[in-house]
Amino acid sequence: MSSTLLIRRTLADRRTSLMWWAIGLALYVGMILAIWPVVKDNEEFATLAESYPEGLQALFGGEEAFAAFTTPAGYLNTYLFTMFLPFILISLATAMASALLAGDEESGLLELVLSYPVTRTSAVVQKTASMVIALVAMGVLTDALIYGVGKIIDLDIGLGKLIAATVGTILIAGFSGQLSFAAGAVKGNKGFALGVGFGVALIGYLFSVVASVAPSLKWVQWASPFYYGTADDPLTNGMPAQYLVLVGGWALAFGATVALLRRHDIS
Repeated sequence: MSSTLLIRRTLADRRTSLMWWAIGLALYVGMILAIWPVVKDNEEFATLAESYPEGLQALFGGEEAFAAFTTPAGYLNTYLFTMFLPFILISLATAMASALLAGDEESGLLELVLSYPVTRTSAVVQKTASMVIALVAMGVLTDALIYGVGKIIDLDIGLGKLIAATVGTILIAGFSGQLSFAAGAVKGNKGFALGVGFGVALIGYLFSVVASVAPSLKWVQWASPFYYGTADDPLTNGMPAQYLVLVGGWALAFGATVALLRRHDIS
């Protein structure tokens, strides 16, 4: 069997759903961009945002993000990169991952695939690659819209920093998706796999919120993928070294998926 056959087949089978994901994402990003001309240089918006309770501010990036609300980076962080875009891509990644392993096992398709000359390791590699391609495609779409339209509406964000922020978001989502793959290799149940991947992401986000409003609990941020993917403000500072933590976590989850699937009895 071709080393890329599962990738091509997976993406072909999901081309319609991925198209709708792309349309939905484009509409949301377009809405955010359409509002920017009203917000920029309007200090009333910044004053209103700063009047929000501390807990509410934490949900959208904290006090610093709201203080910079009328700047391009602050605006995009508040309404896109801190929460909304990560959870859009997490939803896509965990949905794909749970369907591609646990879902295929539930339907009997995985047993059929593995009856061909393809190793379990190769199956994990190709299924993971399919998820990565989908995430990168959504990231490219997002960056193209923001950078292209931004030139027209005076939303000045350097392409390098925009890519840096999107890479962090993809790493958060990819790690969550890989956890769904690993959970699917433990138990061939789509709901269980989806719950593990998305649940860990949600808990991680709540950890980051708690850490920002409760100084005594600031240590919990170290257990949050969102801390490693967004805390250093890539839109302002560029690609941070702490992305390597997410890369390492993703690699460990991938290795666990391969090891667990090798030992998993598929019947």
